[in-house]
Amino acid sequence: MPIKYELELFVVGASVKAQRAEQNLRRMCEAKLPGQYELRITDVLENADAAEAANILATPAVVRRAPLPVRIVVGDLSDRNALAHGLGLEADGDELQGEDR
Repeated sequence: MPIKYELELFVVGASVKAQRAEQNLRRMCEAKLPGQYELRITDVLENADAAEAANILATPAVVRRAPLPVRIVVGDLSDRNALAHGLGLEADGDELQGEDR
């Protein structure tokens, strides 16, 4: 049975940066984890307690809750290698959307 990844993306509102981070994360998950992940989006403006409980100090940030250990990646998630490494996945040398680099 494949490993199920539980991810939570923390963003602030519907900003361009938040939307880009979500798109980048979804694209990477569909490429590397099709059917093996659950993604929850948390707006810290609407749920500050969740961000505090997860020790989120900057956004966008993605938390990998499962499989353990918990991992956190902060930024717009455009660097596929950094995102894959941060989430404990195999890097493939591609970038997602590097416009802000």
